[in-house]
Amino acid sequence: MREPTKPMLTEAASAGFYEPKEFPGRYPRLQILTIAELLADKKISFPEHRVETFAKAERKTKSMHEGLF
Repeated sequence: MREPTKPMLTEAASAGFYEPKEFPGRYPRLQILTIAELLADKKISFPEHRVETFAKAERKTKSMHEGLF
């Protein structure tokens, strides 16, 4: 595999940075990782936080379903 070319790296750098309001830090919008880097367990740079994106449904007991059929 080949390394990224200079124009590829320039294009990635020109994409700018992502700066989340909730978390400190600057993260490149476009990041290039080679297969060798992925196999070496290199990770992309991103804000590592967990956001619940959905509401959990209320659990119902069996007794609430009796009498439906």
